[in-house]
Formats: sequence, structure tokens, C-alpha cells
Amino acid sequence: MAQARPNPMDVVQDLIRPTEEAKVAIEARSAPRTDADSETWSGAGDAPEVQRRKILAVVSHFHPNGKHEQGCVFVLSEKPPRAQAISEEYFVENAFPVVGNLSITMSQPRRALAVSSPPPGGSFAASQAKTELTVTIDPGEDSPFAPVSLQTSDIPGLRKILVECRRLKEVLAAETEDDYDFEPFGWVGPYIADNVLPPLLSPIPPDLRKIKKPVHARLSAASAGLPGNDVADIEAVREDWMRKKVEEDLFARGEKATLRIRVGTFNVNGKLPSQDLSAWVRGQVASGRPAPAFIPPLKEISPLSIGEVARNPVEERMEALAIHDAAHRPGATTPETSSLSATSEAGTSGTLPVDTKSEETVVSDVSADVAEDPTDPDLLVLGFQELDLSAEALLYSTKTVREDAWCMSIFAGLGEKAILYEKLVSKQLVGMLLVIIVKKRLRPCFSEIRTASVGAGIMGIMGNKGATAVRLLFTPTPSTPSAAGYEGKPATLTFVNAHLAAFDEMFEKRNADYHDLCKRLQFDSGIPLDESAAPPSSYGPSTVQLNLNYRITCSDSDVRALLASEQLREENIATLRRYDQLTLAMRARKAFEEFVEHPISHPPSYRFSAGQVADRMGYDMKRKPAWTDRILHMASSAATVKQTAYTSHSTITMSDHRPVSAEFEVQVPVLSTSEYETYVERIWRDVSSAEYVEERPRVRVGPASIDFGNVPFRRPITRTLAIENIGKVPCSYRFVPQAPTAEPCPEWLRIDGMTGLVRPGEKVEVPLTVCIDGTTASQMNMGSTRLEETLVIHTALGRDHFVAISGNYERTCFATSIAWLVRLPGPVRELKSPADLLPEDRSVNAPREIMRLVNWLMSNATQTAGLFLVRGDPILVEQIRQSLDTGAEFSIDGPESEDKVALAFADTLLQLLGSLVEPVIPPSLHARCAEMTSRDEAFELLDELPVVNVNVWISLTAFLHFLGQQDAYQDKVEQLVAIFTPVVFRDDLSSPMPVSAVGKRNFLRYFIG
Repeated sequence: MAQARPNPMDVVQDLIRPTEEAKVAIEARSAPRTDADSETWSGAGDAPEVQRRKILAVVSHFHPNGKHEQGCVFVLSEKPPRAQAISEEYFVENAFPVVGNLSITMSQPRRALAVSSPPPGGSFAASQAKTELTVTIDPGEDSPFAPVSLQTSDIPGLRKILVECRRLKEVLAAETEDDYDFEPFGWVGPYIADNVLPPLLSPIPPDLRKIKKPVHARLSAASAGLPGNDVADIEAVREDWMRKKVEEDLFARGEKATLRIRVGTFNVNGKLPSQDLSAWVRGQVASGRPAPAFIPPLKEISPLSIGEVARNPVEERMEALAIHDAAHRPGATTPETSSLSATSEAGTSGTLPVDTKSEETVVSDVSADVAEDPTDPDLLVLGFQELDLSAEALLYSTKTVREDAWCMSIFAGLGEKAILYEKLVSKQLVGMLLVIIVKKRLRPCFSEIRTASVGAGIMGIMGNKGATAVRLLFTPTPSTPSAAGYEGKPATLTFVNAHLAAFDEMFEKRNADYHDLCKRLQFDSGIPLDESAAPPSSYGPSTVQLNLNYRITCSDSDVRALLASEQLREENIATLRRYDQLTLAMRARKAFEEFVEHPISHPPSYRFSAGQVADRMGYDMKRKPAWTDRILHMASSAATVKQTAYTSHSTITMSDHRPVSAEFEVQVPVLSTSEYETYVERIWRDVSSAEYVEERPRVRVGPASIDFGNVPFRRPITRTLAIENIGKVPCSYRFVPQAPTAEPCPEWLRIDGMTGLVRPGEKVEVPLTVCIDGTTASQMNMGSTRLEETLVIHTALGRDHFVAISGNYERTCFATSIAWLVRLPGPVRELKSPADLLPEDRSVNAPREIMRLVNWLMSNATQTAGLFLVRGDPILVEQIRQSLDTGAEFSIDGPESEDKVALAFADTLLQLLGSLVEPVIPPSLHARCAEMTSRDEAFELLDELPVVNVNVWISLTAFLHFLGQQDAYQDKVEQLVAIFTPVVFRDDLSSPMPVSAVGKRNFLRYFIG
């Protein structure tokens, strides 16, 4: 049974905003014209074409002051079936203001049967002959819009339209320009503007890095009483609100598809493959089963065989291929060969002959019924650097010999699983090659494959440095069979293979290279890569596998000494990571902002050597080891990215770099394009007019004041602020500072929702969280503890609202200084004012709080295993800190074990020392401490420390020395040294040449070793 058509008045009223009213609406259709194809749909089977249904309507708008009425003639058009998720969807095709020069003329071309325009696939129904009129709407000579002609048989409705237009013209004629203190017909803007397409459906892709930044950081400068560009701010806030609504209402509740991606990076130093790559390509190889051998092991060379020269078997293979190409026409294969697809840099396709009879080739030796393993990657993304170091390659050679060789090795490394995969795309620029391999069964899910490359080497343009990139769409399929014509919404995957400037001193150059590549790297669509991390109406992650060449700022001797210790491998890797240049650049937001890197647990991947020029770990003695080969990722909030592995592969030794790999599980929503578009257009209709309406937004903000009460150290306290839209138009709001140079809120206050949008009749609750930590705590410990602030909520195109915030901070012994603690007259919580501190000459010898913890541990915990090595229970740590702050006796609530309590006390001491404003050893003495070569020298240097610092140092190291003598800790002394060194010697990570970490450890070891 055919679906009943909705009433035209209901359609129009549902489509327009609440500030407008539909006066008259009738059904119509397009008048015959030469480009009628755009106005028809193809019928089902042999059925004739169906004309698109139209609605002609008159819409009225009253100004909020109730004095001015204006009208507009709307022509609504039915959407084509491809864009429909719900039948009978319409959009405003034309909007003509009812002004003096608007004319509506009618003519009667013929007598016609009444023909119903059914939905696609339906049938026609004829009834009695009706009079059909052609209606021409002409906006006048001064209008930029062309006349529109329609046909309708609703004669009574047409008369009402003419009457209503005449009335609206008379109303308009009775007014003068002096009556307007607003832009006439401004309310029509959203209906006729060129940018009526919702931003989430725009063909211009967004910048993933941009939308990862907080919205309030992207808005115009504004403060209390000084609004910025409200119209532009509305657009940014509205787009962010729509993204969140789509994620909450569509993505989060629907089905998810998982894509397993294995990413690898390898600087091959100009070498051809000469080893098995299965460890890098496949990851773990099944135990008890030899890895598939594609490349035979090199023959051992006897020292006595001077005349013999070992040849790389791949070079021999390439020579054979060259002979093969010369003897056969391009693309031809013999009965004993098959081919793997290979794509050159220029985008042309070629074939790579593979001998199916050779024992070296694994790909063709497996049967077609190889079973998939759930852990097998769906996508292999492998980036190479320094593929070719020849002068010819530097001039942008287009030869693919080396690419072909490495592709052969990749498939060989896949072993029997190679039959399940095929090459999807590759992009090479001189020595940089990016290869993507996909499971054959998933190949139809990938489309819109784009490639890009840019040089950044010699003279800033040569291809020895730079980047290659691939962007593609992945369209997941639903788990249940989909209806015919189902079109899934794609997710975008962007992969970048980059090679940046080398050498330790080129830190800033590498940062500059990153920003330069972001600007210059473009896909062949002409849209910059940094604006293409998510293509039109899509979402998804961006992954970068790179030879970034970032180094470690520690001295060469420190790096090698820390890496050589097997006992402290994890601790030493963590120490070196603190001095890693890429980590510093990301922390300082100098480069790779918003990217994420999984914590590194593998040794540096560069630079290795063989023979006498290498240390016992294999690192080249002429170059400092470093993590030059990295894999970073960034994901939109619509996709979930879980990294499950990140490691280097020490068994592949053909290059001075070791290959690095990472594994990801990417979850993306599964839904149809029509469902997505329908939802986006529906919410867009609700909020698209916020910057056009004459009525000012009206909101109710409450409560007017919020008291957080007593706020302890590091304990978040949350309250909510309600923002209710009591007006008739959508309201965009933002928190702004009180003064132009200030911040919207103090450091101790976090607002979860600095911007937002509220539709009429809706209310949102904004969480406000107070948490005192770090620098803020140290300032309040030594100053006023009163929390006071006035928040300013600015409504775009509206007024400002003010909310008073108050509270009282509870002082703590954490985040203070040793010199301040010894001047306390009693427990820190009892200090009313800094003026109550004791004079320096009456201060105590050492902080009571530190001594209480050391004494308790000495008396109760020396037999407990794991002190300082295992983190304490946070609840117990909080109870111990409260006792320190109030001066109360230590008491632990609940039946906790003695070992658990002891671990909590040890962790409390470690946290207290780490929170001090200045470390136990003043920074001015760090370098000298690191230079000490004997215990006697170290003890002599203590004379230069402040007395209270010496007392703390002696008490702490005496306890650690005693602890190290216990049976459970005799082999843990080095771990204790590694843990306490960065606490008592605060690292200066901003220094280009930091104080020796090994030297600082040695100084501490003189006292506790």
C-alpha cells in the first residue's frame, strides 16, 4: 500500500523555524523545461519517470517587537531517493521576499488528468480531469534570482496564496525605512544563503588537528562587555555541537567495525633486502615452527678467500628480472610465472614476475584455502626511508626496482599468509616509500585512494628528506545483510611516511620541517593534507610512521651506560625517554601537537654498526643511540584507536637502523550514508538560524553563586551550572575572561564545556570542578587560601551572565619547600596566615612531616618487600597525608594488611619529596654533585647545602642505606637509586645539555650503596 502523503502545511511548518509561520501551502510540480532531467526520477523497472514533487507556500515572520510582519514565498522541493532515509523529505529550493516588485502570474496551458506523483517504484493513479495552471513567480528586475515556473491544480489554494501575498505587500507598503532598526528580511538569510549546506556535509574536509583543539581556543578574542565576532563564533560552536550530537546519538549507539592495522617504519640505509622480514611484517611467529625463508642466508666468507665477493641474492634476483623484461614484452608472463601488482610513483601499473617454482618464494607455495587468524592484520602500512641513496635517485628517478624488491620481501615475510593479501597502493619519493597491503576480502571496502609527496631535503625541496602520504576511505559493512542499494558511511585513514633533518643539533630544524610539511604536503585533489585528515562527511584516524631523526639530549656516555644495564632496563628506558627530543617537542607543543605516541619500551633503534666500531650492544661508537624511528597517531572522537604493540626488531640487522612496528585496533561506526545525512540535516534545521534572527537569545543561568566549601589538596570537587534557553531561538554561549588579557577561569577551576549550544526549551548542565595541585597548591600553601572568582558566560548576540565562585583551600605539607616547612609553628592545617610562620632563627632542624614518615618506616616497614618499588593504595596515601597535615596520630581505617600500609607510607614519602617546590639538592649544585668521584668528595659537598636540606638528606639516605642492607633489598639498591635520583635531583628537561643522570646516580649511591 502506498504511503499517505503528508499535508503540505505540515511539511512547511516542520521545515521552517519556530520564528516563522506557514500561512498557505499547496502541492505543485515543475513546469516542463529543457533540463527536466534534473526534475525527474527514474521509475522502477519499465515505469515512466516520476516528476519531483514541489510545494508552493507563503511564510510569515513577525519581528520580536511584534510591530513588523514580513512574508516570503517558498518553493520546497522533494529530495531525490538517493538522499532519503525517511520518505517525503524536502528542502527549500527558492525563497522570494514578498516586496512591491514581486509578481505572480498564471496561465492555463491545457486540460490534464490529475496525476499523482508517487514515491519511486510506485504507480500512477488517474482521476477526473482537473484544471491545471502554470504559475510563474518573478522576484523582479532588481532581484538576483531568476523567475520560477510551477504547475498546480489546487486552484483554491492558489487563490489563498495570491490573497496572502497582496496582504503582505500592503503591510510592507504601510511602513517606512525609519520604522526599521534592524535588517529587513534578514530572517530569510538561512534559506537562501550559499552556505546552507550543513558543515558536516560540506565537500571541504575538516582539519583533524584543528577539531582536536578545544573550541574555545579557536574563537575570536572576547571578554566581559567586549564581544568578539559573534557570528563567526556561532558557526564554530554550532559545528562542534553538531559533531558531538552525531557522535552521541548515532555513532555511540550503533554497530562498530574493527580494523586491525599493522604499521611499520624502516630506514634501510640504501640496502636491498637480504634478510627475512617476517618478524617485522607478521610480528610473532608461531613457536616451534621456522620462519618462512624468502631470502637464503648469505654464504659465510672465509678470511682466506680474499678473491671471493659475496653478492646480495636480491641483486641477483633484480638482474634476472631485468633480463626477463628485456626478453619479454611488458605484461607478458610465462606458464611458470605469476605476478604481483606493483604501482609506480607516476601511478602506472606494472607486473612483477614471480617464479612459482622457486623454493625462495613462499607466496605461491601455499594452497588457496589458507585460514585466517583473528590476530592477522587487515591492513599492512609499511614506510621505508633511504631506500635509494644514489645521486640518480636524488634527481627524482622513477625507477621502481628497489620498490619491487622490498615488496617481494614483504610478501615473502608473510609466509603462507601471503595468499590472503594484495598490494593496495604505494607512493615513492626518492628514498621514501609508503606501501599499503590489504586483505583481498576487504579490498572492496577501500576507495578514493589518494597519494601525495613533497621534498624537504637539500635546498628545502630535494627528495632525500620530506614525506609521502596516502589517504583512503574505508567503508565498513554491517554484520547483518543490508538492503539493496545500501551505501555505507566511510571512515578516512591517512598515513604519512616522513623523513626529517638529521643530527643532534638540528632539533629546531626538525620542528620547522614538521610545520613546513603540514603546509606543503597536498593530495592530488589540491586540498592541503592538514586539512584532509578527515574527508567530506567522514571520520577516522591519521597515522604517521616516520624516521623523525629526533635524538636524546643526554651525553653519549650517559646513554650508553644506561642502555648497558640489564638490571634496570625499564627504569633506564624511562629515564632516557624524559630526555627524548620528540617527547620534549610534543610536551612544549612545538611539533606534532595532538598526536599520540605509545610509551616506548624498546631500546633505541639507531645507530647500529658491525665490527670494532660498535659497542657491545651493537651501537656505532661514532653516533649516539637514539629513537629516530617512531610511529604516532591521531584519532577523531568518532573513532576508537587502541594500540596493542610498539616495538623494534633487533633480529633484522641489514641496516644501521632497526625496523619498528606498531599494531592498532581501529573501531569505526557502521551506518548508512542516508541515515547520517538525514540526522545531520534534522539537527541543522533546528540550529541553522542562530545568527540571522532578530530576536536576541534569552537564557537563564543558575545558580548565581556556587560555594565549593573546603577544598583539599588533589581532591576534585564538582558542582554543576545550569544554562536554560527560555527564548525562541538557539543560543550559543561561551565562557569569557573578565579582562582582555585574562583567562576565562583560574588554574584551579576546570569547566567541562567552555562552549555550547542550547535549543529553545532545553537546559544543559555544565560541570565545574575545583582541583588544587602543582603550582597552584604551592602558591596557596604559602599565601591566601581563599578561592574566589567570577565567571562570565557570554551568549552570542546576547548579554553576559555572571556567576560567583567561592571556596576555601585546605593547606597541606605537599607542594611547599623545606625552608617553609621548618618554619611552621605546628601542623600546616592550623596555620591561619603566612604571618604566623616562625622566624628563621627559631625554625626546627628538619620538617616534622618528612621525619615522621622516615621514622615510621624505620620502625615498622624495613621487613616489607617492595617499598618504593610498588605504588601505594591512593586511599591510604590520602589518609596518611591528612594525618601529616593535621598533626593527628597515624590511623588507617579498615582492616588493611601491614604490608599494604607500609607501601602506602613509602609512596607518601616519595610523593611528598617529589612535590617540593625545590628538590632536596638545590639545582645550583647538581652539576657539581654529578662530578664527584668519591664518597669523601660527596660528603664534603654537603657542607654547601642549607642545614635543613643536609638534615633531610642524611635522614633519608641513612634509611635507604639501612633498607639496602636487608635481605629483601640487597639486589634492589640500584633500583632505589634510579627511583630516588629524579626526586632529590629535579631534572631540568628544558636544558639543551642536562646534568649527567649517571653522575647524579653516582652521587646518591655514595650515601646508600
